[in-house]
Amino acid sequence: MRFLIAFAAVLGYASASAILPLAYGINAGDAQAAAIDATVAAQDHARAAIEGNLRANEAAVQWNTEAVRQAAEASRDINENAYWNGVAASQNVVAAAQSQAAALNGIAAARAGLWGAHAAPLAPVAAWGAPLLHGGLGYHGAALRAW
Repeated sequence: MRFLIAFAAVLGYASASAILPLAYGINAGDAQAAAIDATVAAQDHARAAIEGNLRANEAAVQWNTEAVRQAAEASRDINENAYWNGVAASQNVVAAAQSQAAALNGIAAARAGLWGAHAAPLAPVAAWGAPLLHGGLGYHGAALRAW
């Protein structure tokens, strides 16, 4: 857009310098001076437009750089939070597994105490194995492996 404005200014100055001597009857030296003035003014205007464009480009680059920095910082924060949340979750899983193992050990110890207290009446059954105690299926279908 600025280029078009600069081009229109150059065109305006050039046409004014070409038509003006014909309209007013100015001598050649004055026409040449006016053309030089118009050319210098057009160059100054174009230079100012280019410098303004450069300043705008530099501001855009700075703004983009800051936006990229902020996005990287936000991404780093999100990833760091996700990492530490994962660590906490894995520690919770380990703690839950340890609690489950302790509970299962407690159940096993309680059943062992129960089996130990009733071992005498179940001695003939123990010869056949514990799977027969539960209708032939045993714990988790262990007796099914026998056939």
